[in-house]
Amino acid sequence: MLAARPPAPLASSTAVIASMAYMSILTKFILTVSVIFGSMAAGYFVRRARPASEHASHALMTIVAVVGYPAVGFLSIWRIAPSPAELWLPGLAGVQVLIMAGLGLAGGRLLGRDRGERGLFAISVAAGNWGFTMGGFVIYILLGPEGLGRACIYTLMFMPALVFVMYPIARNYTSRPGGGSLGRLMVRSIFDWRSLGLGTSIIALCISAAGVKSPPRLEAYHVLDVLMFVFTSMAYFAIGLRLHISHIGPMKNMLVALAVMRFGVNLLIALGLVQLMLLTAWPVVGLTRKVFLMQSLVPTAVSMVAVANMFGLKPREASVLFVVNSVMYLVLVLPLVLWVFGR
Repeated sequence: MLAARPPAPLASSTAVIASMAYMSILTKFILTVSVIFGSMAAGYFVRRARPASEHASHALMTIVAVVGYPAVGFLSIWRIAPSPAELWLPGLAGVQVLIMAGLGLAGGRLLGRDRGERGLFAISVAAGNWGFTMGGFVIYILLGPEGLGRACIYTLMFMPALVFVMYPIARNYTSRPGGGSLGRLMVRSIFDWRSLGLGTSIIALCISAAGVKSPPRLEAYHVLDVLMFVFTSMAYFAIGLRLHISHIGPMKNMLVALAVMRFGVNLLIALGLVQLMLLTAWPVVGLTRKVFLMQSLVPTAVSMVAVANMFGLKPREASVLFVVNSVMYLVLVLPLVLWVFGR
């Protein structure tokens, strides 16, 4: 018989497990990026083969916004037990969105050729890809589960920002009828059927605060992972259906301006908010500071394309803005993020 080998030292075993876990996370990220570009390419080539299929993008993005975001958001928030000291994160993120939306509206007056482009530029500047389709995965890779938990707390402001900022702007600047005062637009957005995610987020936060644990079977069957994969694929496929390469040239000024706003101005606003918080009893330091700054560098959001499709706000141009801005992030910004925050 072969002699039994002595057990490996605990430190060595821990290192191996940690290495395997890291590789697993990295593999998931690579798979996610592949799904993103693979789904977009599939949508693009389907539309090239069958031009009429472009109209399906509206239905697909509406499903993502009304079913996907609420479902994924509900399950993500339910798993979080935020401490009182961290609950200001969504507030700071909301301040960022409001400032960026205002700057986007001002910039849209200079860059937009019509009302639709002005409104589109504003929501593309204000909305960041903070969640599972980009920012959340990058934070998970570099900062682990604790970083991801804080990233989820940050994104609690997503549905309120969507309902109270992006929907009213889209309603006001769309070519479709149904405008009105800002206050009336906000009230209508609260009770809009497309705002289902706001209620589900509030319910999930209350359940989490009450100490109700999510069912173990949800974890065992990887329900959240499956939902993320399905709705991410659906969203990027719909974006591919709307993608027209010929639109890139006429939009070059807007594309450059969006990159400056998302990767430069937004970071400066975040640094300013960090400095202001040093004057309070809740300074942004350590891991929380890293998460806050990393979320301030993400590209424009998938939800921006969803909103543009739902409200008829230049959906083709929205897909171009999203795709080019995301490629800029992956090629130019992400390596810098990995170098600065991954050390």
